Amino acid sequence: KQWYQRRVRAKLLEYTSSSQPYVRSTVVTAIKYTVTDSPQPIDPLLRQFIGQFLSLLKDEDLNVRRMALVTLNCTAHNKPALIRDHMEEILPNLYKETTIKLKREVEMGPFKYPVDDALDNRKAAFECMYTVLQNCIDRVNIFQFLDHIEIGLKDVPDIKMLTYLMVLRLIQINPNAVVLKLDNILEPLRDTFNSKLKDICPIGQEVEKVNELKRSAMRTVIGMSKIPEIEKHPSFVEFMKKIRFYKETDNLFKQELQASDSEEMVWEN
Repeated sequence: KQWYQRRVRAKLLEYTSSSQPYVRSTVVTAIKYTVTDSPQPIDPLLRQFIGQFLSLLKDEDLNVRRMALVTLNCTAHNKPALIRDHMEEILPNLYKETTIKLKREVEMGPFKYPVDDALDNRKAAFECMYTVLQNCIDRVNIFQFLDHIEIGLKDVPDIKMLTYLMVLRLIQINPNAVVLKLDNILEPLRDTFNSKLKDICPIGQEVEKVNELKRSAMRTVIGMSKIPEIEKHPSFVEFMKKIRFYKETDNLFKQELQASDSEEMVWEN
């Protein structure tokens, strides 16, 4: 049995260098299905060699990288111990994927629509970051992590909502780091509240999606408002004054504060 496992491992590793992208993506996808949430005999081998399979995170092919991201997310969720010793090599490739945009225009009749071929990869990368934050935070430099959260705060709505969740989690883990980056976090939040429907969903997506984005942003603001001594931060005080000044954002603040089941009434007029 051990001989068979070694032979399969050697063959799979060989396929990671295939000249065919579909072969490389198939290999890294196959690894995903070996990573279950229960102990398996193959785990010691995976721990030793998974870094070589996840090196496909820097593959030249977009689809191969996406499949590698899915495998990374699965591993970080089911068996984070397998990748803890490889995070130093994994994180730079993961962070790089959050920055890549491949925009083009597609003609549909008389109209032209923007398409970003790298969007699915960025979504997968931020999903990985969320899982890493949950399960591998001890191997993460918080300030580098926050640098890339800042990038996500300015991306499309789906990615923004993921980054809002990560900010809320970081408020619990390391509120001081969030405070040090507060100005850079507040700016894109302010933009979200100021945005009109056409700015957020230029292709006519549902109004409810835009409203949920603003609700999610407000939940993040409420989370920040409960950081100890945040009322001493001038930028946040000014930000909250504007939130409470305008009827739309003030009503949203009250609704989300009530929904959070918090008895602590913060930032009241």
